[in-house]
Amino acid sequence: MYVKEIVNDVFYVGVDDKKTRLFEATWPIPNGISYNAYLIRDEMNALIEGGVKVDYSREFFRKLERVVQLSDLDYIVINHMEPDHTGTLPQLYRIAKNAKIIVSQKGKELLADFYNIIDSDRVIVVSDGDEISLGKRTLRFISTPFLHWPETMMTYDSSDKILFSGDVFGSFGALNGRLFDNNWVLDEYLAELKRYYTNIVGMFTGPTQNALKKLKGLDINLIAPSHGPVIKEYKDKVISLYDELSRYESKKKVTIIYGTMYGYTEELVSVLALRLYEEGIPVSILNASEVHPSYILADAWDSKIIVLAAPTYDGKYFLPAYTAMYYIYAKRLRKKKFAVMGSSGWSGKGYLRVIDLAKELGWELIEPIVEYRGAIDEEEIKRVDELVDNIVRILKEGG
Repeated sequence: MYVKEIVNDVFYVGVDDKKTRLFEATWPIPNGISYNAYLIRDEMNALIEGGVKVDYSREFFRKLERVVQLSDLDYIVINHMEPDHTGTLPQLYRIAKNAKIIVSQKGKELLADFYNIIDSDRVIVVSDGDEISLGKRTLRFISTPFLHWPETMMTYDSSDKILFSGDVFGSFGALNGRLFDNNWVLDEYLAELKRYYTNIVGMFTGPTQNALKKLKGLDINLIAPSHGPVIKEYKDKVISLYDELSRYESKKKVTIIYGTMYGYTEELVSVLALRLYEEGIPVSILNASEVHPSYILADAWDSKIIVLAAPTYDGKYFLPAYTAMYYIYAKRLRKKKFAVMGSSGWSGKGYLRVIDLAKELGWELIEPIVEYRGAIDEEEIKRVDELVDNIVRILKEGG
């Protein structure tokens, strides 16, 4: 059990989860995840976040009680009501009888819905810009709805200039003692932060931009998110990445999402990739049968062009490839151009069904569609060459 003082009288009291395999029962977390909570000790003591996931209540309470007696806890600030941050709240609410719960108006409603906590004396509703003095410190509350639930907010400590950002700026991966961002390998950290954004927050690009505008006027020394390390060295990189991702900024990169049963589509994908590499274009090749959609979504997010390649299966689009595309569709990834390659075999042109999903997202189709029935011959390779010419032209023109 380890309690770390981040700055004077601000303590990390969160926990690592190395047991859960799928975050939100959907997203792979092979390296675990952290559930972060922070205790501010002052004339009035405040816990930022309502705790952690209920599975880790014992560790959480032991950490918390090393810093403050629960009878001396004055405030519980809930930036986000999701149970991975509030699972321990009902128990904490019963034990810390003097503590008042600070939430947004929508948070108050969810507090009743999730935990049947309805207490006009102990539940304080705050709005955007409201402040509460702890003594030496003042907490300001920043409304950030739909990042990624409707009740979410951030909390800013104006004394030490710490932004407690909730899920925003979070990342996958257990801390394993690496409390600060500069304890992580930068590329690996940013990759998991990007995957967290695209998987969890990415659908809400408008709210992300609204939040970033609010934060522009803040002097921030540290960002203390609800998942992942405390950000101090790389905060400019992290904020910039959020800005780019939420504006759908794309790199001149092609992501190929493919499925194959007997190797014919894979053979054609190899031809396409070779041609693109010869033109100096970066390519990511992702086999939908082997790579979880979580990683495919993250890779596709900042690619300018997506190639969807798969055979027909039972008259429909090959299921693993369709599943990957449906994750992308569900997260409403915009501003892409796309190409299609597909094998009909004996059962029709089911691979064309994926075009409907792409067009619903407003993606632009790049011609030609490369169609084949079975083995690859020179005619298909010619069409791949034509497709590559069009992709190169689009990327060179900046389209």
